Amino acid sequence: MAGGYRYLDHMTDAVIEAYGSTLEEAFENAAKALNDTMIDLKGVKPDREVRIQASGHDLQELLFDWLDKVMLLLVADGIVMSEFSVKIQQDNGYSLEGVAKGEKLNLQKHHYKVEIKAVTYHEMEIRQASGSATVRFLLDL
Repeated sequence: MAGGYRYLDHMTDAVIEAYGSTLEEAFENAAKALNDTMIDLKGVKPDREVRIQASGHDLQELLFDWLDKVMLLLVADGIVMSEFSVKIQQDNGYSLEGVAKGEKLNLQKHHYKVEIKAVTYHEMEIRQASGSATVRFLLDL
């Protein structure tokens, strides 16, 4: 299964389904989709690397923490990211070690699409099967 993401129909917010052959790939694509919701990623040149750690007592909390930290890098630190790699571990809950690659946000260069207010648990879903994983989440716009 090739990884990627798609936007699902919603009246006011962004519902995203990200998928891959592994849970890690689905989380990577979820983070990319979050950035692509706000900024057109076509012009992003990944010239810097940022390490991100996330944790959660279950996979939903892990996904929420991961996406929330990715969003904060974009909104608060002004770094738009277009490439991600993650490693998920389970031991008394879940933890994630991630690396994001991107560049400083430049509104003269990067096409701004829409503001994301928050990552939410609403409609969050994580499905795993042999050789595939899908995560679904809602961004409050």
